[in-house]
Amino acid sequence: MSQSADKNIGVRGIVNRLLYGTKDTRLRATWRVCLPLLAGFIPYLGGQIVIPLGLRSVIDDVSGRSDILWTLVLLTLLAAVIALSGLIAVIVASRLDNRPTRRYGFNVSRRWGTEFLVGVLIGVIASIGAVLYQVARGFATLHPEPTGVGVDSMLLGGLAVVVMLLFFLSNNVFEEILFRAIFIQNAAEGLRMRSVGKTGAVVVALAASAPIFGMTHLLGGGGVADVVTSLIGGILFATAYVLSGQLALPIGVHFGGVAILTFLQEPVSQDPELTLPSLLVAEEIGSASLVQSVELWVVRAAIGVLLICGWVYYSTGEITIAEGVYS
Repeated sequence: MSQSADKNIGVRGIVNRLLYGTKDTRLRATWRVCLPLLAGFIPYLGGQIVIPLGLRSVIDDVSGRSDILWTLVLLTLLAAVIALSGLIAVIVASRLDNRPTRRYGFNVSRRWGTEFLVGVLIGVIASIGAVLYQVARGFATLHPEPTGVGVDSMLLGGLAVVVMLLFFLSNNVFEEILFRAIFIQNAAEGLRMRSVGKTGAVVVALAASAPIFGMTHLLGGGGVADVVTSLIGGILFATAYVLSGQLALPIGVHFGGVAILTFLQEPVSQDPELTLPSLLVAEEIGSASLVQSVELWVVRAAIGVLLICGWVYYSTGEITIAEGVYS
């Protein structure tokens, strides 16, 4: 009996050491990162599978305007599930961390709204700069060409634009919650518990989050180029989070990046083909190579980081890691 009890105590001790740190009563930072990510990705991926299948079972054959309406319904439902997935991840993280949800980058105020709008502007400018760089390098040509959405009704076209933007925004918010607010904050705090300096802890957390963020794009059928460019994008968005301590700026920068889709006229939906409207169209000369894609994103990220630093210095008088990121 004594040996059995000692064995149980020993197993419990091992489990406790795996789950909890010696300096904190909360779960280890590793679990505070992994469990919310898992809680967010399960409904996120489930929705990507279940919702399209469910809609197909309801409608067998649609065409014309009905096809467009059902596509907009699909995008709306997906956006709702993505937003819900992000909310679930924040709630789980908050419970595990004994931290209010507003500490995950949602200390919403007038300044928060201002930073979101500034972030959108930065994202747009960085995208324009990257496209102009492509043109200057001879990778693309730029010419005026007013384009529509892909529908012949102004009302339906306006609705399509709103739905597509909401779909992009929900994705941006979801990714910033998981890979910036939850990942970087908890990872940096865990490293601080191991006596790593604040700068080192945040840099390591950022460096760890970026490639994982990049690799998650394989789940959507992306290739090596998507992984590498998303990794670079992750550094850009993480910079906005680390220097501001809130999600408003990185969400804005991320969302403003849809501008590049308007210039390149990349379809949001293939069948029916729906695109965001534009006055200027950039046509790539030949197929973009991995090197060209990386080059484009490096330029976009460099412009974005410079503008982010400029805004942070203008609004706060200094460029430093926000305290809430590591504590």
